[in-house]
Amino acid sequence: MITIRDDVTPELERIERELKKLGEMKIHIGIQGTEGYGKDGERKSGAPADLLTIANVHEFGATIQAKKVRNLAIPISKKAIGKSPRDFQDLFFIETEDYVYGCIDKNRHASGPSAAPRALKPGDHKPKNEPIKTGKEGDIEFLFILFPSVSIPERSFIRAGYDNNSQEIQKAVEKAVKSVIFYGWDAETAANNIGMSVVGMIQMYLNTPSNFKRKGQITKATSNWPDNPLMESARLRNSITYRIEGGNT
Repeated sequence: MITIRDDVTPELERIERELKKLGEMKIHIGIQGTEGYGKDGERKSGAPADLLTIANVHEFGATIQAKKVRNLAIPISKKAIGKSPRDFQDLFFIETEDYVYGCIDKNRHASGPSAAPRALKPGDHKPKNEPIKTGKEGDIEFLFILFPSVSIPERSFIRAGYDNNSQEIQKAVEKAVKSVIFYGWDAETAANNIGMSVVGMIQMYLNTPSNFKRKGQITKATSNWPDNPLMESARLRNSITYRIEGGNT
């Protein structure tokens, strides 16, 4: 008596089951407020609210208007980062033909920011003929430049990163599907490999300065990464994650 063992049917059923499950999954990739995973599959907590705002501004662009104050004070010195004019007791204002600056001078002492600057008009934030002053001129150190509003250009890194890597993403999906069929991967393993691959692609896209409009003179003056408009502390890049929805995961 000959016994024939059917190893093919169970394997075909497995493949069909895992591919169906994979097809029901959605892979979310970006800066997310919920827990996700990084390019190496490491678990990461959700991005904080401030980083979600920053990501949204870069992805779509934004114009920030002065509301509770006359003007926005933009740092043009590393000494002024994270501070306001009122944090400098001896700050005073200098008005040139095109701009208004908040300055300090080691030889000048005051009891607080002096001589409130003129109220700037819409359009005063547009580029002028006069180069923006940064750093020091003699004993005067330029800390802030004042604008009524600031326009931040769109620098899409999620959508553009996806579009520019569409062929590579397709290859990653094809590799995952083939691995389910030929190497015994389950749907979760396949989805995780797709997620990790795409996160790495988006991070690489963000790492490449030539993909984006360059930083302006003001931003460069206070930046640790003057050549890359989306890199300052690497928080944005390192917060790109993926998470899987569906497929009973």
